[in-house]
Amino acid sequence: MANFRLIKSVVAASLMAAGMMSAAQAATTAGGVVHFKGQIVNTACAISAGSTDQIVNLGTYRSANFKDVGDVSSSVPFNIQLEDCDTEVSKAVTIAFNGPSDATDNTVLSVSNIGGGSGAASGVGIEISDSLGKVMKPDGSNFSSPHTLNDGSNTVNFTARYKSTSATVTPGQADADAVFTMQYQ
Repeated sequence: MANFRLIKSVVAASLMAAGMMSAAQAATTAGGVVHFKGQIVNTACAISAGSTDQIVNLGTYRSANFKDVGDVSSSVPFNIQLEDCDTEVSKAVTIAFNGPSDATDNTVLSVSNIGGGSGAASGVGIEISDSLGKVMKPDGSNFSSPHTLNDGSNTVNFTARYKSTSATVTPGQADADAVFTMQYQ
């Protein structure tokens, strides 16, 4: 009889715990916001989601590597992916970049401290070039060499690198943002 009472008590406690768990699971709480971004276009291609907000890691370099105006770091490749291209709409695409130009050398992006931490570097900017080596002045008016489109997916290649704009480069964060614009031909 004692075992029956013990079993009955364990079953009752289990049922109460299950009821409490169901009540706890039914509680709701605010979770946050989901931002949806995109656009519908009437152009020859759609831009891949991975290309619209990408990060190009240029690496870390010692300020002593930049001894003269025009010294450069290693080039880092990056690309813009196009999808669902239709060559009956356009045969080629060119791309321009627009961002803050360096005050000394307007062919490079001015660097800043976007990520936080230490202050911004000085005496250096970011130079962007297209696949043929053409330097892309970051004022939005200088378009890349034409890239011939294929139906379907396409990759438009670029490189970026640091370029000294002064004989003295001071250390710090060397970040920049640029917006790209497509022009179909």
